[in-house]
Amino acid sequence: MKNYNAGYIIGAYPCAPSFHQKSEEEESAFWRQLADTAGIRGLEQPCLENLHPYGDEWLWKHTPGEWQIVVTAIMETMRRRGINGGFGLASSDETQRRSCVDYYRHLQQKIAAVNARHSGKVIALEIQAAPLAGNADVAQATDAFARSIKEIASWDWSCRLVLEHCDAMTQTAPRKGFLPLENVLDVLSGYDISVCINWARSAIEGRNVTLPLTHTQQVTQAGKLGALMFSGTTQTGDYGEWQDLHAPFAPFCEESLLTADRTRELFNAADAATLHFAGIKLLEINANADVGHRVAILRNGIDAMNSATK
Repeated sequence: MKNYNAGYIIGAYPCAPSFHQKSEEEESAFWRQLADTAGIRGLEQPCLENLHPYGDEWLWKHTPGEWQIVVTAIMETMRRRGINGGFGLASSDETQRRSCVDYYRHLQQKIAAVNARHSGKVIALEIQAAPLAGNADVAQATDAFARSIKEIASWDWSCRLVLEHCDAMTQTAPRKGFLPLENVLDVLSGYDISVCINWARSAIEGRNVTLPLTHTQQVTQAGKLGALMFSGTTQTGDYGEWQDLHAPFAPFCEESLLTADRTRELFNAADAATLHFAGIKLLEINANADVGHRVAILRNGIDAMNSATK
C-alpha cells in the first residue's frame, strides 16, 4: 500500500467558520490550528471568483507555503445550478453548457496565474459532469459532456484534470444526478483525464456501502483512477438520509456509514501508483460549533486515513 507520509488533501472548507459566515477572527483561528496539524499535504478548495471568501492572498497568508491545492468546481457549479438547472459541462442546454465552459476557462486562467507565482501550488482541478436538471436523456448528456471535454482538454493546463464522479442521474431520487460512471469513462477514454471516486457520492448513488468499492474497481480496471476522496453519508441523524453532506467518519459521527475499514477497501482495490492524491472532505453540520470542534472533525479524519493506509 502506498505510503502517505506526504499527507492528504483536506477538503477543510465545509468545516471552516467562513462556511457558516462567521467572523474573520474565527476563520484565522481555524486555519492556524489546522496548520499545526500533522498529515496534511494540502487543501481541496472551491473556486468561485477566488479560492477563498477573503481572497487568494488571505489563504496564502494563513496556510503553510508548502501546502498544495486541489481546486474543485463543485461549489460554484451547484451555486449556478441553483439559479439555472441547465448549468453544467454535460448540459444539453447549449447556452448554459457554454456558460459552464466559460467558467472552466476562468478556472484555467486562475490556476495558471497561481502556478506562475507559486510553482506547483495547484496540482489538480476536479471537474464534474453536470447534465441539464430534469432531462433524463443520458445520451444527450453524454454528447454534451464530450463536446465540453474536447474543448477544455485542448487548453494549456498547468495542473492535472480529474473528473470527480457524483451520483448518477439514472438513480431514483438522485442527490446530484450527474453523468453515470460508464458514460464518463467512455468520454474520457481518449484523454489524459483521470477519475476521482468520492466514497459518499458513490454510496449515495446505490444507497449502499458496497458501490464505492465497485466503482473503484471499475475505474481501476479502465486504467483511469487518479484520486480517492472520502466523505461520509448517513441514514439518520443530523446529516440526513443518504445526503451529500460530507459526514465525518464513524464513530466520531455515530450515524456515519464511512469507516476506516471501508476506506481501506478502496485503497486495497486501487493501484496506488496511479493516485495523484487522496484525502477527505468533511462538514461541520452545526453552524455554531466552535473552532476546536471544527478542527477535531478533520484531525479525526486524518487519523482514520492513517489507520486505513497502514
